[in-house]
Amino acid sequence: MVPNRRRVCALLSAIACVISGASAWAQPAPATYTLEPAMVALDNPRLLGEVKRVAITQLVVQFIDRQDGSAVSGGFYGGASAKSSVRLAGPGVAQFQRITDALYDEVLAVVQAAGLEVVPHAELAAQPDWAKLKEAGKPSPVEDEKFTGYGGWAFSPRDLPVLFDSDDEESFMQSNRDPDPRGEQYRSMGSLLGGNSTGARWAEWNLAKALDAHLLKVRVTVPLAIVKTSGGLLSGGASVKVEPLPRIARDVTRFTFRRERAAARVRLDRHLLLPADLLTVETVSKQADNTGGLNRALGLLSSNSAVGEYRLNADPQRYEAEVLAATRATFARFGAQLQAARKPS
Repeated sequence: MVPNRRRVCALLSAIACVISGASAWAQPAPATYTLEPAMVALDNPRLLGEVKRVAITQLVVQFIDRQDGSAVSGGFYGGASAKSSVRLAGPGVAQFQRITDALYDEVLAVVQAAGLEVVPHAELAAQPDWAKLKEAGKPSPVEDEKFTGYGGWAFSPRDLPVLFDSDDEESFMQSNRDPDPRGEQYRSMGSLLGGNSTGARWAEWNLAKALDAHLLKVRVTVPLAIVKTSGGLLSGGASVKVEPLPRIARDVTRFTFRRERAAARVRLDRHLLLPADLLTVETVSKQADNTGGLNRALGLLSSNSAVGEYRLNADPQRYEAEVLAATRATFARFGAQLQAARKPS
């Protein structure tokens, strides 16, 4: 007997639901993140006590999906070089945008729970200077190519522009050998310089005045690894290494409240680490040539090198869940610190 087409379709649909349900059931729940007060720092806490009404003009989530590193060394008998690169595989634009959209709602809930009035977005968008501020930025998403070893995507929710302001962000580059220094090392020079716009600054001042509110500018940065490269000591053996370290980054994850020239910040002062098994390392290619050591031992010129290319694989659904859970916990601590700073002494 030929199966009824309707029955076959229903059976296939049921099988698909079972497979989908099994996949969702097998997905581990996100970790529980707890932030101690010491993990958060306040900059200019006095101003935080004056904040009563805010307009959310910026929410930028920066997803680092590529990193590289290099090192060289030299001596009397030659030199050594090491290069390494890593790419994120799995999560993409769909996950990044959903995370960003969800975090906008989270910011709203956190600042309102802290006792602040939030200017409705429609009221903000009706201001003439809002259009000028949007013109100074770029529509989401924005790809930021590698410059200092980091590259990725910046996303904003709704019609908020992707806009970085160098003065507000206190951007600076680090030249020390710390593989993960403090400060703004996650952006390219182009995005560092591109945000310092006089037009954007005037538009912000006018918006704050017209709305009688502080502007709330939110940043989140999600790096993925530590890339270590070494040329050895005085042209010794070259080496490369990638350590998965997914995290919510310190310093550049923060709430900034600004009105005219005054600014205050609630920021993450220590990295919030995500589970180590969120990312798995796959070696795409690796080459090392340290045979120059023999020449060096014989007093001859030597040349050592190491090159590595890696891929960090992540399940898209789990990546999304972990980043959301960790950032929500961070924002909750920001809200608690903000509420405490606003209480009369």
